[in-house]
Amino acid sequence: MRPSTSARRYAEAAFDVARKDEDIEGWLQDLRIATQAVTEPSAAAFFKDPNSSTPEKIQTLRQIVPSVRPHVLNLMLLLVTRHRLGLMPGILQEFERLEHEAQGVTEADITVARPMNDAEARDVGEQLGQATGGRKVNLRIHVDPSVLGGIVIRIGDQLIDASVRGRLERLRQEIAV
Repeated sequence: MRPSTSARRYAEAAFDVARKDEDIEGWLQDLRIATQAVTEPSAAAFFKDPNSSTPEKIQTLRQIVPSVRPHVLNLMLLLVTRHRLGLMPGILQEFERLEHEAQGVTEADITVARPMNDAEARDVGEQLGQATGGRKVNLRIHVDPSVLGGIVIRIGDQLIDASVRGRLERLRQEIAV
């Protein structure tokens, strides 16, 4: 699932700062640590609790992530004051995507009817790499028997449905017209 528009905006701003700091990898590590800390069940419940005041949340945040970079802490403090700390997983996901994009790596979600073997996955990755202008493609393979056969590929906002289910659905729509 794609992060929300708000999470993407925060991630893009954070990525710009990280690029200016020339420390994208450090930011990424800190965002992972911070996201893990605030999504831990008891911490998440505390930060969502409307009975906890913002100053209490800020103090707790400073205690649970004391070692993160000042800019990352500032981002988190901003999110706490705006009651948006729940965006952290989406911000992390989008930041990782931006980092991969900067390195020339594309993420692709592949849905197939049966598990793919390594050779098939490698072939699909190579073909997608060629289709994306020679970029390296990281595949996330999902198995869903309801596609019946073929493949469904999602790269960013682009969807390629070459599944049997998709073909049958398009044929059904043509016949219904």
